[in-house]
Amino acid sequence: MLKPLRRFTLSPEKSPFFYLLPVLLFMSVMVAYPIARVLYFSFTQNILTRPDLGVTFVGLQNYVTLFQSAEFWATFTRTALWTGLSVAGKSLIGFLLAWLLAKEIAWKRFYMALLLIPWVTPMVVAAIAWRWVYDGEFGMLNWVLTELHMLSDHYVWLGHKLSAFVATAVTDMWLGIPFMAMLFLAGLQSIPREVLESADIDGASSFQRLRLIILPLMKPVILVATTLSAIWTFNSFGVIWPLTKGGPVNATTTLVVEAYQRSFGAFDIGMGSTIAIVIFVILMLFTLVYYRALMRREEL
Repeated sequence: MLKPLRRFTLSPEKSPFFYLLPVLLFMSVMVAYPIARVLYFSFTQNILTRPDLGVTFVGLQNYVTLFQSAEFWATFTRTALWTGLSVAGKSLIGFLLAWLLAKEIAWKRFYMALLLIPWVTPMVVAAIAWRWVYDGEFGMLNWVLTELHMLSDHYVWLGHKLSAFVATAVTDMWLGIPFMAMLFLAGLQSIPREVLESADIDGASSFQRLRLIILPLMKPVILVATTLSAIWTFNSFGVIWPLTKGGPVNATTTLVVEAYQRSFGAFDIGMGSTIAIVIFVILMLFTLVYYRALMRREEL
């Protein structure tokens, strides 16, 4: 007796690959191929201004040269400090704003609408606007500080190493604070009101409620918010380049800016790709650490 033919089915439970195929094709073309291409270029000597040299496979030589460079480690340290300063500012100010907005205050919706303005402002537009604020001759910051008699003369904020470093970080904070505040506000509103009322009945002070109840319950939200913010800040290019282009004297040159300058300034595609792969690996390691920490919390 002949066995009946197995009926072809498009059920997701029995043939999920068919439904995942469009996504796999899209990810392959838009993500996997560019990464593989950049990885290949990182193993080559490819200087567009020297076509006579051609594209030469050099193996790990670009990585050896990069890691032996004192300039690379200085840029890496500068990137870590800039990212840490910006993320710390976003987290602290964002939590403070969320703490205030979580209370029953007048005009609450209006304040929340104002808070979202930096978030919806395009990054390059915001950077250009802040460049005018920092302008040494006609900038609003100099005018305000002069009127308050905190400055006796105009100061070129983007022309000095330390002030340019802090100014670019402040601009990045301004753009990222709304995201942090909204996440922290959602976390605060998810805390059961009964827990806070019990703490009030037990006589806990505001600081004790914050340290012993609110912050422990907010740890998952804080972990997610700071991790995402750190990844975005580490990759931030649209703030630094319109403001300072990495200057003055490389004071605001981060790894992303360095990769751009090598690739599209010096046209050294090989070394620029090498720096890009290093950035990719750093962010992947950071993401894995975040994932393990998140999974560990879910298991507890």
